[in-house]
Formats: sequence, structure tokens, C-alpha cells
Amino acid sequence: MSGKSGLHFRENAAQAVQDKSLRDAMRNSTDTFTTKRTLGMASLPIEEWRDRASGIRMKVLDSLPDYIERFSASAKAAGASVHMAADAQAAREIVYGILRDRSVKNIVKVKSMVTEEIHLNPYLEERGMSVVETDLGEYIVQIAGEPPSHILAPAIHKNRRQIGRLFTEKLGVDYSDDPVVLTGIARRVLRQEFLKADAGISGANFAVADSGSICIFTNEGNGRMATTLPPLHIAVFTIEKIIPSLTDLPTFIRLLPRSATGQPLSSYLSLIPGTR
Repeated sequence: MSGKSGLHFRENAAQAVQDKSLRDAMRNSTDTFTTKRTLGMASLPIEEWRDRASGIRMKVLDSLPDYIERFSASAKAAGASVHMAADAQAAREIVYGILRDRSVKNIVKVKSMVTEEIHLNPYLEERGMSVVETDLGEYIVQIAGEPPSHILAPAIHKNRRQIGRLFTEKLGVDYSDDPVVLTGIARRVLRQEFLKADAGISGANFAVADSGSICIFTNEGNGRMATTLPPLHIAVFTIEKIIPSLTDLPTFIRLLPRSATGQPLSSYLSLIPGTR
């Protein structure tokens, strides 16, 4: 649950299991996730919907080059620019080149696993750019100098007292361990980051081939802020995110939140069709 090297996993794990605060935080969070997910999945004929989603995915995989070309053509027709990257280094260079050419200095980000995997943030920061994560959990671990510890809840390993102390240390605010107060502090800080940002970077939950649109699910509204307030939006995603058409999207709208957090729907669903 820290930035320590994975080469020392056994030592790190042995130390972590002795940390009662960490054990309590993980137990409470995972129990909550499991309960909510079970209830959420029970509200649908889940195997039927899984089969439907699997069929859509297999349809794309069977003709993947064609769907990539269809998405690219549709996105360009909607006013977007489309770039293809063969590997992580190429992706980092493409993103940096776009930002550099537009003299971007301040960037806000929506939670994105692929940009985490390609280490985009440090690459941009090493080149003089400010990159601020705007998902609350991602923001917490970013200012703590730690990697995210869970795909859904990046700060799952921290309790409210630890977060309160972190905010006092890093943001210069009075200590509080009240989640409402802590959320309000983060909201005020991040609002200023949104307003001064030159660019927003996001991932995509889905990319729709027939419209060139990307779809982003969030529960905090930061996805919409980061993709609409800055003058430039860059979406970084991998080809398995492509689905054929908007008529396929409702299947995944029903399945994704339930399989992740147990919600019938995410709080915010942003469908972004090319340029604004």
C-alpha cells in the first residue's frame, strides 16, 4: 500500500499486515464493496446481460481493424484528432507533443488506469508541466506521493484521520477527520485547478465507433469538469474500449456500475462527441 518496490513484496506485506489502521480500512472498504456489488448484480438477470455484453465485445474483436478505422473516421468527422500509439513510449510522446505545441502548463486529469500504466504523469512533470488528479482518491494518493492501491478506490488504504493529517500537512488547512469537511476542502482546491487548467486528460470507459464519441463514467463530476472547462481535452484509451454503436451502450451502462460499485447507474455519464 505504499510506493515501495514490488521487488520487496514479502517484506512489505509482512509489515502491512501488522498495521491495524490499514487492516481496518481494507476490511471496511472491501466488505462494503462486496455487499453493494452483490446487491447490485442481483437486480438484473445478470447472466443474460453478461452474455449480451460478451457478444458485443466478440463482434468488435472479430473485426477489430475495421472498428478501429470506423471509430477514427467518425471521430475525425466530428472534429477530433486521432493518434495511434504502438506502445507506452509512443503514447507519452504523442500526448506531450500535443501539450507542448499548445504551450500547456497546467493539466487536470480524470482517473485513468492506462495513463497510470504508461507513467504519463511523471513523464509530463519531468518536462515542466503541472498535472493534478481530480478524482478525490487519486488526488489523495498523489499529494501523499503514493501510487493508487485499488482500481476503484485509489486511497482505500487510508482512513479519515490519515487523510486529515495529510491535508493539514500538504494544503495548510486546519485538521479535521470529518469526511464532509475533507471533501469540501478538496472540492475548493480542485475547483481552482479546473479553472486555471490549460488542458484536461481523461481515459474512456467506452469509445463508440459509429459516432466517434467517448463515454466516461464518474461519481464526482470531475470527468465533466476536466473535459469541458479547459480549452483542450485529450482522451487516452486502448482499443478494447471500442463498441460498435450507441445502441450497444445501454447494455454496458447497466453492467459496468453494478459490477464495480454495485450502483444501478454512475452519478455522472459523459458522452463526448468530438470537438465542442
